[in-house]
Amino acid sequence: MELYSYDACPFAQRSRIVLAEKGLDYELHEVDVHNKPAGWERISPYGKVPVLLDGGGRIYESRIINEYLDEAYPEPPLMPGTPLARAEARIWIDYCDTRFLPASHRYAWADDAGRTEAAAELDEVLRFLEREGLAHSGPYWLGKEVSLVDFHYLPFVERLAVHEQLHGYRWPADCRRLRDWYAAVCERPSVKGTLRPAEWHIEQHRRLREAIEQRRAAGG
Repeated sequence: MELYSYDACPFAQRSRIVLAEKGLDYELHEVDVHNKPAGWERISPYGKVPVLLDGGGRIYESRIINEYLDEAYPEPPLMPGTPLARAEARIWIDYCDTRFLPASHRYAWADDAGRTEAAAELDEVLRFLEREGLAHSGPYWLGKEVSLVDFHYLPFVERLAVHEQLHGYRWPADCRRLRDWYAAVCERPSVKGTLRPAEWHIEQHRRLREAIEQRRAAGG
């Protein structure tokens, strides 16, 4: 098994966590997405990480990689045991991708004029997660057992620290269950090895911004 990853990529972080949670051995290939190696598109059709090679197959997109890993290596299971509970898990995975991530992205890249509106949108999304997503008794998203839902959100909640330090964003004070959930997931050994301090994430954000500006200047 081989994983193509980039340490600063939250999507690749998702899959590294799941591989660690499953206790799977694999060969790690670090790819600098700002300076991609020659022939990278032959490995990654989208030009992105993560990419997993396993059993003669190639899987990409972190959500699909993680579902594959849970099906191919079912111990310990990271999805609920009933169709209804799995449907609930997929609803929250989809909410992360379609609501939470866009709101966080808009805040990160908003100009000064648009940041107040972007902060209000992000507040609304976090309060929805607090009210509807964390309605179980915890400590994890779906209750007492950790799941793919926890690992789907974790890297991006971790990066809210960038918003706090760069732009003064503050989590809504009434999102106490969300904070407790985050603290619980961060204590898992599979997660601890992937966590980075806020200053490290800020430096990666700076590198990304510079790379985007260089591509724009070059007409890319």
